[in-house]
Amino acid sequence: MLDLRRLEILERFANRGTITATAADLGYSPSAVSQQLATLEREVGIALVERTAQRASLTDAGRELAEHAARILAATETAQSRMRARTGAISGRVTISCIPALAPFLAPRLATLQRQHPELTVVAHETGSTTAASGVLDRRYDLAVIDDWSAAPPPAGNGLAVHHLRREEIVLAVPADHPLARNPVPVTAARLREAVHSHTWLCAPVGRLSRTAGDQRLAAVNATPGRRWEFEGLHVLAALVATGAGSAFLPTGIVHDQPGVTGLHLAPRMHRDILALNRTTTREDPAITTCLGAAREAIRRAPAGRVDPSAEPRR
Repeated sequence: MLDLRRLEILERFANRGTITATAADLGYSPSAVSQQLATLEREVGIALVERTAQRASLTDAGRELAEHAARILAATETAQSRMRARTGAISGRVTISCIPALAPFLAPRLATLQRQHPELTVVAHETGSTTAASGVLDRRYDLAVIDDWSAAPPPAGNGLAVHHLRREEIVLAVPADHPLARNPVPVTAARLREAVHSHTWLCAPVGRLSRTAGDQRLAAVNATPGRRWEFEGLHVLAALVATGAGSAFLPTGIVHDQPGVTGLHLAPRMHRDILALNRTTTREDPAITTCLGAAREAIRRAPAGRVDPSAEPRR
């Protein structure tokens, strides 16, 4: 009988591509991962990994067994979830990733869950949204709370369950003493072009979801920033806007929490969605559903902010 833990290591290696990355995901040393793969090779009687001085890669047999391992592990996880659902036990280890802006609201609720359920262990990570789906699918995370800036959030499927937690408006964030803040009417394409051209544009680095969505919106109205500064973190961008350093596309909640920033509606409106992702094989697991409920409550109570054209700028 093949060992499930070794099959999981093989599948993780197939997904991650290197011994080092596989070891980091699983909390093992690289030598321990190599030893487990070597033991699995002896069990099946065929080479699964081709090793050179520079790298290790799967053989054809290794790739075939990794595909079988993915199906076996999925079936095992489904069975375990259903048995836990029958008992109603909220126990085991749940690994959660969350975008930085929402982590402070989610963390206290997860801590409360652990106090209420001593047999539940929650491991939390603060990560971005870009690789969250792949992280859930390859079992680095059991639940991921992400933001999606696309016009159409991803549908469920391909092993992922998608839960919509909240929709939040994206606005043009300008310093409170910016000329546009004195007449806070919706920002048309012409006003956006003028604002972007005359003021430093603040945004995330290339590859971030907010950057991609923002660049698409600017391209759609033919707005080209004269100067562009790139910084990690939406709260960092909001703080920079407050200093008068520039303008940015930001969610209303972040704008509302940052003194010295005025948020202006865009015409047409722009939004981001807050989503939670988990594997379909875990949807009946009480521990997962309880953590998902905590995420729903945390997002519900997190300040969504507001942007009121008639409101005074925050100072």
